[in-house]
Amino acid sequence: MKILMVVAYFIPEIGSAAHVYFDLAKSFIKMGHEVDIITSYPRKFNLDKKDLDKEWPLEEIIEKVKIHRFKHRAKRDSIISRGLEHFLLPRYYYRLYREFNKKFDICLIYIPPLPLYYFARKIKRHNGTLSVLNYQDFHPQELTDVGVMKNKLMIKIMKHIELESYKNADYMVVLSKGGKNYIVNKKGDKNKIRHIYNGVLISDFDKYLIKKDFKKKEKIENKFLISYAGILSPFQGIDKILDVAKKLSNYKKIIFYIVGDGMTKNHLEHRINKEKILNVKLLPLQPRDEYFNIINSSDISIVSLDSRMKAPCLPGKLLNLLGMQQPIIATVPPDSETAYVVKKAECGVVVESDKIDEISIAITKLIENSGLRRKMGLNGRHFLEENMNLDKNAETYINLFQELLN
Repeated sequence: MKILMVVAYFIPEIGSAAHVYFDLAKSFIKMGHEVDIITSYPRKFNLDKKDLDKEWPLEEIIEKVKIHRFKHRAKRDSIISRGLEHFLLPRYYYRLYREFNKKFDICLIYIPPLPLYYFARKIKRHNGTLSVLNYQDFHPQELTDVGVMKNKLMIKIMKHIELESYKNADYMVVLSKGGKNYIVNKKGDKNKIRHIYNGVLISDFDKYLIKKDFKKKEKIENKFLISYAGILSPFQGIDKILDVAKKLSNYKKIIFYIVGDGMTKNHLEHRINKEKILNVKLLPLQPRDEYFNIINSSDISIVSLDSRMKAPCLPGKLLNLLGMQQPIIATVPPDSETAYVVKKAECGVVVESDKIDEISIAITKLIENSGLRRKMGLNGRHFLEENMNLDKNAETYINLFQELLN
């Protein structure tokens, strides 16, 4: 097959979207298919420090994956600018698509940004190419849940696009079981939706499990390290981690590391300094190998979602924690997809993010029980191998593509 994959964030950017689609593309190629990627020029705020001053080609082939980049303006911290960028992406990408004049068998599109639905519509009208919309998150629900989007007109427009995409999509893939019900409840065709987890290369984790010297480099070998590594956005409710850290400040051996970047970084930094939260250290985005070194060196890892989040989503970082055999504290809504996976896998403890005392108790109990932490880590790895194996998931996608074409 000739497969086109469309994703707004791709390597060398740091983040789950970039690596999820790069790994999936390589799996398709290993199975004998041809893959082109349409994406945006790397944004500086998503790059490793060593890559900040580099120039990237607009056309590039990496491990047989053909990458086509469109260079446009992008600003991380402006909601208006980001919103405008999302609405312009379909036009930018379609212009790129027309330039290389190639007919694809199928197109797989990473959503959000939600307006990329219009790209699917454009290429179908142009030459009949069918698309599979891969909903990783549900907008505008998540944006309104946490108060990021408040403009009533914009909410109305986004809801219109959302419903239109569910109604007219050739096919849809969701990460969570709850995602299927979510779309059906909004009049989406249940016969055109499939649940497929993001897949990971299991062997990659074995490679990353070897390196475990982050504590030594930070001179905290005698500390119990609790980490959160991921995007710092209003969706994550990272403020609650600071509240827990303050609650546990008397435990001198406990230290929290928050690693990442995003819209709330400056706010978190301000709180840490103003409130003198001395047992929390904030680090910027890390290269992939160091990111995994931090996870592997941690005694407990945190997955956090704002308590107001109602849309069914599954954070990309969860897969990494499962692969690295980490015991997890999931500070998430109890009816969320993340809570479902953590409970089903028996890989951690689920506590509502607003219940600071209960989170603190859960942490201290795990600190005292190394055997339980080890068991949770092994349980998580087993769940990952059974449900999120990249090769199996890539095969599921190919079967879906063939069914759709037939």
